[in-house]
Amino acid sequence: MPHPDRTLYQFPISHFCEKTRWNLDAKAIPYGVRNLLPGPHARVTKRLTGGRGHSVPVLVDRGTPLGDSTDIALHLERAYPSAPRLLPAEGPERERVLELEAYFDEAAGVHVRRWVYAKLLEEESEVKSVLFRAFPLPVRLIGRAMFPLVKKNIQRHYVQSPEKVEESRVKLLEGLERLERELQGDPSRYLVGDRLSIADITAAALYSPLMRPEGSPYAPQRGDRVPRQLERMREELLTRPAGQWFVRRYREDRQRLARGFPPGS
Repeated sequence: MPHPDRTLYQFPISHFCEKTRWNLDAKAIPYGVRNLLPGPHARVTKRLTGGRGHSVPVLVDRGTPLGDSTDIALHLERAYPSAPRLLPAEGPERERVLELEAYFDEAAGVHVRRWVYAKLLEEESEVKSVLFRAFPLPVRLIGRAMFPLVKKNIQRHYVQSPEKVEESRVKLLEGLERLERELQGDPSRYLVGDRLSIADITAAALYSPLMRPEGSPYAPQRGDRVPRQLERMREELLTRPAGQWFVRRYREDRQRLARGFPPGS
């Protein structure tokens, strides 16, 4: 739905956009969304940012365009101090949240995207479904007609090479191990302190294409044909504290926020 003050320009299935949606919802800040098609989106984002960026998300907040999901999260903390805090105001816990947010943004963001796209491209019909399912039918038809170009761009910009895909698999697994160390093996814990922070949101949102928890854009839908390696990764994660933590964060935090309950309720 449109909103007079705030519009999020996004890909519906982008995990960086999911991170920003979660940040906005967690702070109870109303916003509208505009879904962009991969490829043509760059014309819109460059126009909004004065040519500075071609990626999503872009949040236009009361006339100010902001790109990069971390920059958006920090802006929301500064601009809306009366909204629920997702970052301590000062002290060691603040520095800890910022360090972990930056770590998981790097460990999960690029590497989860590359590995998941590589597996989805092995099942062309599945990647078409994932990319375009959130759009109305006329846009889905346009997207499917453009798919050869979209696929080429995904391969060139995100997947790149088998060596890069394997490097990303190693990096995302290292991130899962770090997450489990931070949690001390306890999936009921938050990363810092006893409440949700931008560090938790970053880790949970950016790993969600692997875990596909309920309440995420990647939750399994009837008729989906998931590549075997993706399904195997999800099954393995469910046996680990990290996977159980992802499920809890979506069930206990993300889905509650979507129903309008504030953090900590």
